[in-house]
Amino acid sequence: MNISDPCSTCGGDGRVGNAFGGSSTTCPSCRGTGRRVETTGFHDVTKTKPSHYAQTNRAPVVAKQVWPSTPEGDRLATEVKNSASLSEQAKAQLTRDIIEHESSHGTCTQTFIKKVRKQLRAAAT
Repeated sequence: MNISDPCSTCGGDGRVGNAFGGSSTTCPSCRGTGRRVETTGFHDVTKTKPSHYAQTNRAPVVAKQVWPSTPEGDRLATEVKNSASLSEQAKAQLTRDIIEHESSHGTCTQTFIKKVRKQLRAAAT
């Protein structure tokens, strides 16, 4: 390949037109020179600007929710907390399950409430 060969994308014009015939822009292959450019196939993506290393302005991470936020979740978590037959570890796990269910569904569904109450009854026997 000779460096003086015309660009195969723009045909040596250095500009490429819009498919609808509107405007034209600089050819991305030859960058407007109209001549074929030798490429290695690799694009350098290293961070070279000081702004790439600047600290972000993200908000700090908020602590996880420790108690359900909906009325249904609150009632269900209270039932779990007041259960005499469950261990503290089981109570904590069920409360986390209630919080996770609320976050994914927006509220505690009737099916989920029945499931938790069934676990409470099974622990009582």
